[in-house]
This record gives sequence, structure tokens and C-alpha cells, in this order.
Amino acid sequence: MKIVIIEDEEFAARRLERMINEIDPSIEVIAKLESVVGSIEWFNNNEEPTLVFLDIHLEDNLSYAIFDRISIACPIVFTTATDELSTRAFKLKKIDYMLKPIVKEDLIRMIEKYRNWPESERRIVDASMFTDLFNKD
Repeated sequence: MKIVIIEDEEFAARRLERMINEIDPSIEVIAKLESVVGSIEWFNNNEEPTLVFLDIHLEDNLSYAIFDRISIACPIVFTTATDELSTRAFKLKKIDYMLKPIVKEDLIRMIEKYRNWPESERRIVDASMFTDLFNKD
């Protein structure tokens, strides 16, 4: 399994990577990215990973802006410290998320879910999935 972590808080990214390595040393974190611009560039120039952990609030924009420029076909787990209203919206759209700080037991369950998830059920993520989650008024 190859994972990309998109997180602008260095401590949170290192912590998540460390927990992933503790859970399964065979899982490879192939990139840790900090911004929308850097993420777009990385995905345009690299093979897609198995799974992406994506923080909602990045240093240069909301992470949803990534999907205005590229499509990502692999599963994405959003990481967020946002309120219950936002997480309810994720549940309604059937988008996976994890509340920060991430708890190791929850991370184990999430990795196992995606390890066993049939590729035929994976969906391509694009900007249209988020239009009604966070409207900019």
C-alpha cells in the first residue's frame, strides 16, 4: 500500500506517518505534501497512490481546490478538526473523514477498510462532490 499525506502542520504529518509505520511497516508513505499547489504538481508528475490522507485546511487554500484542477481516482480520507456540522455533511456524501487528532485504533480500522475495498467500488473525486459541503458566501 502506498499512501500520500497532504497536511500543512508538520507535527501532524509526522505523527500520522509514524502511526502508519507502527501499524504496518510495509505501508509506504510516498509523499508528504503541504499545499494545494504542491499537491496538484505532485499528482501531475507521479503515479497515484493507493490512499490519500488529506487535511481540509491547507496553508494556501481549502484542499477542495485541488479537485478544481485534477481528478484523483484513489480513495481519499479527509482529516479535519472541524465541527459536527461539517462531518455530518461528509457522512451524507459518503466521504470518509477522520477527526484530528487521529487516534491509532481509528487509523487501523481505516487502513483495513481501504486495504480490503474492491477497486471497482472506488470513485473518482472531483470538485462537484464538494459544492454543497462548504459554500463560500
